[in-house]
Amino acid sequence: MSLQEVDRPLPALHWVIVPPQPADVALRQLREMQDQGVDSYLVAEGPNKNAISLGLFESQDAAISVLKEKKHKNFNVVLVNFDRNQISYALAFEAEPNFAMEMAQALEADYGSEFDFIEIDRCEGVATAEKNP
Repeated sequence: MSLQEVDRPLPALHWVIVPPQPADVALRQLREMQDQGVDSYLVAEGPNKNAISLGLFESQDAAISVLKEKKHKNFNVVLVNFDRNQISYALAFEAEPNFAMEMAQALEADYGSEFDFIEIDRCEGVATAEKNP
């Protein structure tokens, strides 16, 4: 038995942000935006440290709609791609070669091109309303 890690790219998300700024400027602008009721978060690390996030969207149309709304309110916002991936782990078991081949052929015959040896199961989230005060 062995543990295998597979990195699968997922479609990029569309991220509406105020570009990174010096920390004091970003904090001041974040407070101003939140005082106006704008749902916004400060990016704490990474290449966009001190940017202000206004949302990640699967739909490009939704992201563009938020972008236009914030630009109309004179916010300096941009739309960037947020690359992401899914890391999957699998336990690989050794099986007798003939038996494994027969099973794989039987499954492929039943499921055709939709057959995948890997079962993907998402981890349960930890930041849920029930788990936070």
